[in-house]
Amino acid sequence: MKRVAVMTSLIAATTFGVVTTASGTTGTVSPLGHAVVFTRFLQGADLGEVYRVDAGGTVEHPIHPVYDAAVLSPDGTRFLDFAPSPDGRGTTGLFNVDGSGYRVLPIPDPALELPGGQWSTGGARIATEGWNPADPTSVGIYSRRTSDGGGLIRLTDAGTRNDYPAKSSPEGSKLLFFRPDARNETSDSAAQDLYVVGARGGGLTRLTPPGTTTAVVFSYDSISWSPNGTRVAVAAAKGPFWNTTSRSVYIANAGGSSFTRIGPRGDIWDAMWSPNGRWIAFTMATRATGGLHELFLMHPNGAGVRQLTSGADGRFSLQPTWSPDSDQLLLIRGTDDPNVTDVWSINVDGSHLFRLTHTPSGYRALAWLP
Repeated sequence: MKRVAVMTSLIAATTFGVVTTASGTTGTVSPLGHAVVFTRFLQGADLGEVYRVDAGGTVEHPIHPVYDAAVLSPDGTRFLDFAPSPDGRGTTGLFNVDGSGYRVLPIPDPALELPGGQWSTGGARIATEGWNPADPTSVGIYSRRTSDGGGLIRLTDAGTRNDYPAKSSPEGSKLLFFRPDARNETSDSAAQDLYVVGARGGGLTRLTPPGTTTAVVFSYDSISWSPNGTRVAVAAAKGPFWNTTSRSVYIANAGGSSFTRIGPRGDIWDAMWSPNGRWIAFTMATRATGGLHELFLMHPNGAGVRQLTSGADGRFSLQPTWSPDSDQLLLIRGTDDPNVTDVWSINVDGSHLFRLTHTPSGYRALAWLP
């Protein structure tokens, strides 16, 4: 990921509405309305750790060590993570939300690598980037059952590129995935095109038009589904995503029939649709924010843009994550490096900016429990 610029001067003005001025906790009582989970990566550590903080609390309860960011299931009962198989191939580890019941999912094909993945079809299946090291034509996205690893289905053929499964639609019937824009490119750090495919195959549709790209950002925060699964919000740029700081939020029809820019232009990394459908949260750096990424909200039609966080304390804000009731957001905040941050929360009206963790580290896969 790109390093966020550090600014020591105070923000003088903004054209995007009222700015909160809180630079730390606004009280000692946790405002969390729901329990939250997150994965922390301490610098230099070989493994991360998943933690839970209960509603109204600040105590961090360790759940389970992980190789990668632990992805919470749609119903909030399980996590998935990368895991090595007994014969050393990449596969998926599954465990319950309390850390119990850890198991390594079998790979039904003796030659495939199926590391990690994303939940699909409401948690009944996992969609995974897969390949056979001896067969270049095997690269694509594969789906299999979470119960026993069986029922293998190939969803995409990536050709000379790689496909990266990103997010299942709310009802579980479709899957968003990234494919590098450049021919013969395989890196997930490159500019990406956004596609949708049926969770059991078919219906392959490109959502970002030619000449427009998005990117893999943190826990796939650059994209999100509308609550009814008919539209997608995506942070995108004209041209290669990381070669410009003039990006926007776009709304794509999930069927590929439209792609419309909404809201301001700026150094935008993410686009997160609220569960109630009223808001899209995004982080943006502009001259008005002093070059720091700060948290903004707007309606899905681009109206009502307002800034929730201020960089007056020298901190940037990234990874906005909505609470189930759309009343609060989690985010990470730091001063110079997205991998040295803490988890904070804020109310949707911009009040009660609260520092939840006090261990500057890399944080991924922020999520709220039901």
